[in-house]
Amino acid sequence: MTRRTFLEIAGAAAVAARLNPQRRAYTLEAGPNGKILKDPAGHVVLAYLTSKPEGLAGNSACCIHPLNTLAGERVTDLAPPDHKDHRGLFFAWHNVEFRKGAEVLKGDFWGWGRYAPVENRVIVNKEVRLVRADERTADLAVSNDWTIGQQTVMREAATIGVSEERGARVLDLSYRFTSDYDVTVNQMAFTGVCLRCRKEGPYTFFDPNGEVKLPDSTATNPASDWPSQPWYSHQVTLPDGKALSSALIDHPANPRSLWHGARGVSFLNPCISAAQPVQTPAGKPLALRYRALALDGPFPAGMLDQMATSWRLK
Repeated sequence: MTRRTFLEIAGAAAVAARLNPQRRAYTLEAGPNGKILKDPAGHVVLAYLTSKPEGLAGNSACCIHPLNTLAGERVTDLAPPDHKDHRGLFFAWHNVEFRKGAEVLKGDFWGWGRYAPVENRVIVNKEVRLVRADERTADLAVSNDWTIGQQTVMREAATIGVSEERGARVLDLSYRFTSDYDVTVNQMAFTGVCLRCRKEGPYTFFDPNGEVKLPDSTATNPASDWPSQPWYSHQVTLPDGKALSSALIDHPANPRSLWHGARGVSFLNPCISAAQPVQTPAGKPLALRYRALALDGPFPAGMLDQMATSWRLK
């Protein structure tokens, strides 16, 4: 290769580098109580809390808070005055049994304490890591141990797929639970995945038929839950007039869920054990999938139906 040819090639490469700079990607970094995911522009998308912040009741963190819109407004709430045990976007059961022969253990990992013991029932984070990221999407892997005393009774492997679509933050959530015990999630009106929404102003719930006008669900009566739907959403108008929307979309591969709709506590909760107990034999995984969205302003007409349709195909 001649010197002239080499210089020509080097010059062309330099021009290409200037015209096509390397794109930034999502990043994961340490935060005060866990890990913080930032988008390529450096904006906080979410934090995954691995230890309890001050003021949070219950024994566990292991939750997403905040979950922010593209404009940086959080849609989640943590330890609100009405329920100090609520923690952003989280997964917890409050009446679950683990059986192995004559051994029977019960646990409340939510923090309610009404039907099962809370003491020494802790979800312990083992890992949060960024497994893939580019300028458009990111995938997080989360590992948690559900413990009673010093004993792990169930293992949780979760993935959080992060993207943007039509101006919304989109989280594709996959949970996989395994245990050496036979596991029974007892019939309850609320439990499982929960998105605790902000309520510092007027707020409204919606489903595919429009504004939900059903009576509130009651905490001890599963039959009072709202009907099974592909999705429910929540919209709040803050004191400054800004509207924020959030939604949870169910997946048809999940057990059929009723939704706990209690306006006083303002959360989205598809409950897989509202219709009947859910039993999983030892060694067999229980897999659950949900899609969560956070948006500045109201959801456009038809958007959540379209998002639910695309989610069914994943």
